[in-house]
Amino acid sequence: MELNTLQDVVLIVDDDPVIRLLMRRALSQSVGNIIEACSGEEAIEQFSKHVPDLILLDVSMDMMDGFECCSVIRSLPGGDNVAIIMITALDQPQDIKKAFDVGATDFMTKPVQWPLLSHRIHYVLKANKTIKELTKSKNKLAKAQSIAHLGSWEWDFKSDALDCSDEVYRMVGLKPQEVKITLPYLLEIVHPDDRVFLKTTVMGALKAKKPYDIEYRIFHSSGEVITLHDRTDITYHFGEPRLNGTLHDISNRKKSEQEIAYYAFYDTLTDLPNRRKFLMQLDSAIALAKRQTTKLSLLFIDLDHFKRINDTLGHQAGDQLLCEAAQRIKDSVRISDQISVGSHLEYENDHLARLGGDEFTLLLCQLEQLENVAIIAQRILDSLSKPFFIQGQKTFISASIGISFYPDDGATGDVLLQHADTAMYQVKNNGKNSYQLFSHEMHKTLMDRLKLEAELREAVTLGNQLVLYYQPQVNSVDGKIVGYEALLRWNHPTRGLLTPIDFIGIAESSGLIIPIGKWALLEACKKAKKIHATDVHFERMAVNLSALQFNHANILEHVTNALLETDLAPNILELEITESAIISNIEEAIPLLFKLKELGLKLAIDDFGTGYSSLSYLKNFPIDTLKIDKSFVDGIVNNQKDAAIARTIIQLALNLGLSTIAEGVEYIEQHELLKAMGCSNFQGYLFGKPLPQE
Repeated sequence: MELNTLQDVVLIVDDDPVIRLLMRRALSQSVGNIIEACSGEEAIEQFSKHVPDLILLDVSMDMMDGFECCSVIRSLPGGDNVAIIMITALDQPQDIKKAFDVGATDFMTKPVQWPLLSHRIHYVLKANKTIKELTKSKNKLAKAQSIAHLGSWEWDFKSDALDCSDEVYRMVGLKPQEVKITLPYLLEIVHPDDRVFLKTTVMGALKAKKPYDIEYRIFHSSGEVITLHDRTDITYHFGEPRLNGTLHDISNRKKSEQEIAYYAFYDTLTDLPNRRKFLMQLDSAIALAKRQTTKLSLLFIDLDHFKRINDTLGHQAGDQLLCEAAQRIKDSVRISDQISVGSHLEYENDHLARLGGDEFTLLLCQLEQLENVAIIAQRILDSLSKPFFIQGQKTFISASIGISFYPDDGATGDVLLQHADTAMYQVKNNGKNSYQLFSHEMHKTLMDRLKLEAELREAVTLGNQLVLYYQPQVNSVDGKIVGYEALLRWNHPTRGLLTPIDFIGIAESSGLIIPIGKWALLEACKKAKKIHATDVHFERMAVNLSALQFNHANILEHVTNALLETDLAPNILELEITESAIISNIEEAIPLLFKLKELGLKLAIDDFGTGYSSLSYLKNFPIDTLKIDKSFVDGIVNNQKDAAIARTIIQLALNLGLSTIAEGVEYIEQHELLKAMGCSNFQGYLFGKPLPQE
């Protein structure tokens, strides 16, 4: 059958020849080319052969129904451009929905109103022709945008999604329309140095409904950094504002500009920022630290004996040494070094620069622990003290490092640099190859802390300085000792007996609390085993778990091993956990508490009333005991509020079937009042101070 290619082609698909005849007659005056198919399979063949402009497709056919036929045609080449009207004798909503789900353009029900069919077909053909022309124009525009490296996008301010042209997808390294590009996705691939700037700009546009014209860098999926020029305008659609933008890849132009800027801001020998660039970075870092109320540190590094290298081996050798020294400093900062259990020291917010000659500066931002600065400084000294092999000769240098902190040692970059320089010269005067903090008081405090940490680490290694003291817990009814709380002490070789308040903070920040806690748990279980064998009234040995211990991955294993190794009855061991330790990671705390409870031991909430005091966890967690904090017990006799809190805790425990222990009971009046309130047990100097096991 020869078709007129200048006229529309309509394919009629129906297994009823009468219906096909009626349709042909109804359309013969307005449609030039009509072809027919009596089944879904034949319809697919006819479509592949003639690629019609419109298909009238019956839903109910044998073998392949209209839904399946429509779905197959849509998947064929050219299938997305044809208009498909599905026809059925059924008018159920689910059928109509299914028709549109498989790709139908329109839907008609039988009996067909034949006089109106021609008009409806004419309208659908005209609309489909308009869509084809728009698609053709869109393809031409996309081709032009691709040649010009220009993409377009639109945002309706209502969702995170952006409506992007194909070229935008290609710019970021994605296949066109592969995924939905959203604002969070765009911010994620933006260069970290430009991310805050872009986010601030976009949020400003959202708030003020105003356009912007900016440049920023993004990471292509290949890892390449490209620079985009983003120019926007505000339009309105039915009164609603929209942000329309064009993205232009200006990477080549920027590359030329950056090459020019490089010589102005970077040291060509070491590729590090020069003095001018570093001072700009320092001012920016101070401004950020001021906004975020954080600290930063400036290290002024001067190489010792460098002039000797230049004088003996020549300037070329000196240049080689400077490059290698710069790399060693970089590596000293960026290598991830496990300094404690579960704690890694790694600074990504660092700025290393060469000020000139043999002087370098290092900026450490967003400091959390000041002692980390001393660790990094020492690591730099250790790295630079290793031999250099220059022009086949082994040579040695060292370094003098001065350190200043913002805001403690200065509020401006000039002052911080001056003070770090002053501290560096102090090192030079004292013999070189060391570091010095500008603030002598801070330096002393930091040195004392580092020294104490080193001594504590040694104490853990030696195993003969840490001891447990035991404080009795007595029954409120008969006054008999029913348990003990194991309390940690450190027999320091020069400072004497230290309580946890003197060193527990260092133990937690350094990660030493994990091996210490493991040892204490085992020792307490050993002692409990001995007491239980001789004292029929002995009910429990209480052991504190720090938040770090409780949230440690192996805590269940540590507890299980302690019970197995000592053969202690699990019901004798009571673990005291603070409210904050539980609430800080509640999703993992709940199953862990139940696993601990399954071992058969007791669980107590320490310092109850000073934290969250959530009634929900008392209801849901397998808790046995509430410990009333000493801060409430101290004022229980003379302060009605403290008394009311203590009474409430005790009554709450009684109602929930929990026992109570009042901590810090020192006077008989406190004892009598708490006993009258119904407190189960007491602990404090009134009954006994913490004593060594002997």
